[in-house]
Amino acid sequence: MNKPDKIVTQHNALINARFSFVPLQMRLFLALLARIEFDDTSFREHFVPFSEIGFVDRGGSSYQLLEEVCEKLTSFTLYIEELEPGTRRRRKRPNYKFISLMDTVEYQGDKGGVLASFNPSIMPYLLQLRESGNFTTAALAELRKLKSPYALRIYWLLKEYADFGQRTLSLEQLRFMLDIAENEYPRFSNFKARVLDKAQSELAGTDMPFTFELERQNQIVQKIKFLIELSGKNEESESTEQTELTQYTENVEQAEQTEIPGWHQELLKAGVSKRSVQQISKQLAAGEYPLGYVDFVLARITKQLRLGKVKKPAGAIYKALVDKYLLAEYLEAQSKPVARSAPEKPVVPTEVAMPLTEVEQMYLNPGPFLKKMIGKETFDEHLQRLYLSEGFVIEQRAGVDWLVKR
Repeated sequence: MNKPDKIVTQHNALINARFSFVPLQMRLFLALLARIEFDDTSFREHFVPFSEIGFVDRGGSSYQLLEEVCEKLTSFTLYIEELEPGTRRRRKRPNYKFISLMDTVEYQGDKGGVLASFNPSIMPYLLQLRESGNFTTAALAELRKLKSPYALRIYWLLKEYADFGQRTLSLEQLRFMLDIAENEYPRFSNFKARVLDKAQSELAGTDMPFTFELERQNQIVQKIKFLIELSGKNEESESTEQTELTQYTENVEQAEQTEIPGWHQELLKAGVSKRSVQQISKQLAAGEYPLGYVDFVLARITKQLRLGKVKKPAGAIYKALVDKYLLAEYLEAQSKPVARSAPEKPVVPTEVAMPLTEVEQMYLNPGPFLKKMIGKETFDEHLQRLYLSEGFVIEQRAGVDWLVKR
């Protein structure tokens, strides 16, 4: 029997993959997820009793239904991002592939359960995740409160962004992730009632309650902004907050007493762990983003914290830097003239530099701030409009073309 405080983990690429369960499949998935241990390096076969997946004996037809569900699970596939070999990081320009979820699913009616195991191909998305980062954890007890597969998927999608207090998804993105075809719930009112309202009702009883706002264009819903309403304090959350406060104080004292770079000190003062700062330092050294992006993220998250839009600033800062989800906005901001009044501490470095190949990748796979220009300009035109016309020049460094602005 699993511990009541069992914590389960998924890679964020799995959370954002395209697939949909039926309820029995969902409960079997949770049962197997609960049997994964922290130090597991491979999947094992597990026997899951019918009672654990909510199956009640209602005669021969019910058993036949469960047997059919097991048979269908053997061909169940996920449409999921390929990860970078070795690091298991998500790609800047994701490639998707189909992966079978299960290796074996055997109905064993005489023993009163199902024998099942995950497909080894999904090990990078479920095992040894603390070695590579980019994962989300959840309490099994909270997940088991959920009845519908859509509620479970939305729970994980919001849990990934819990530190930010909100997550915005286009209607197209959400349909993709939940594997809801365009001809299913074609009227938004039906989609809202069957998916959003139902998930909101179920998640209200968990640690991830939410409200949502609809963003429309010409009266048509384009985006859904989920606002996460973290539940009230209890003894455990107060203990966690005290631990985080103690760690924050220690980080501040250490940063002030140690001769380390200014940006390094600012991250430590914000509560980012030393291990996380080391990872960010490696990204900077590899030229994944300029130093000015660190200042940009710190300023943005600090402002959101003051407005009450961020619950855990350290986690939000780390995710914004490692996943680079604000990078497109930062780069576009650099291309616009800034009105200056009183002298202020500069937010950007004396030099902004980025590999030309990364700029092209962002053009080919634009974020929400650049998406409006898709199909309206070539890459050369895009380069001229956003960069060259604003003072960037192309330089060769070690045989590689870089965009540089001093």
